[in-house]
Amino acid sequence: MRALAFNGPDSLELVQLPTPTPAAGDALVRVEASAICGSELHAGGGGRNLGHEAAGIVEQAPEGSGFARGERVGVAAVTGCGTCEPCRRGVQLHCSTGWRIHVGMHAEYVAVPAAALRRVPEGISARDAVLITGDTLGVPVRAQRRIPSRRGDRVLIIGLGPIGLGHTLLRSHLGAEVVAIEPSRYRRELARELGAAEVLAPGSDVEPPPRLVIECTGLPDCIRQALEVVAPGGTVVQSGECPAVVVRPSDTFIRREVTYTGAWYYAEADFPEMIRLYRAGLPVHRLVTDEFPAERITEAYRRFASREAGKVVVNWT
Repeated sequence: MRALAFNGPDSLELVQLPTPTPAAGDALVRVEASAICGSELHAGGGGRNLGHEAAGIVEQAPEGSGFARGERVGVAAVTGCGTCEPCRRGVQLHCSTGWRIHVGMHAEYVAVPAAALRRVPEGISARDAVLITGDTLGVPVRAQRRIPSRRGDRVLIIGLGPIGLGHTLLRSHLGAEVVAIEPSRYRRELARELGAAEVLAPGSDVEPPPRLVIECTGLPDCIRQALEVVAPGGTVVQSGECPAVVVRPSDTFIRREVTYTGAWYYAEADFPEMIRLYRAGLPVHRLVTDEFPAERITEAYRRFASREAGKVVVNWT
């Protein structure tokens, strides 16, 4: 099968690898489409394939899994043990024995636990299946379910990569007044098309202060900005990965009573809401600005890395 070998955004190629053989409890999926995530740009060398958003056709499923050959599914990147209390509640992100992340999805086939399969509505395209079963909708829906905004609420989103654009689409669709901050002019314009009421360049004043800020860059300066501009008593949701940042707890959390929480992926329990929103008309397809055939995957990565794109999808069939 063809698969990605990644050594950096400007050093990647398609290679031939054996089709994976599913282990006990695993399913084999013929990938139709995969999507590029910003986290992959920092994958390093070694020919890695960190693709973790994909949709395709079930080729083989374990008995009793509820899936049959020929079904179109999306593939979730995170599974748990399936038996602990959080997993039984559908929150495998909090698996007490340790969750697993599944990658290698920029390829013609992928073998994953059957628990990673997400059944999608009949007639849905592979492109839409990638979006409604992956990070781009999953993280925003998880954040909305944990920290909901109501119609008319002022919500600031810092950083308009695909996740930030997903937050923009969802919150504005649900009636929030979305304000966004982003250095890329292209992505600022895209955010307006997705429903943002106001889009600012970095360094702009944010007035009046929002009650909710969603930070999507993971950059320490942006995290501090989020904590500074949120209204007293408001909430900051951390959606961008960051290993460490220096903050002033007394000034931020005690004096101003700011709540600081996070949302990093979606749980199985969030998936019904993701499907409901899609069926109710959430236009997730508008997040995709570029689609490339697999043989042009190098071009796909370059487009994504240029910041002159929203979500980029690679078609394998």
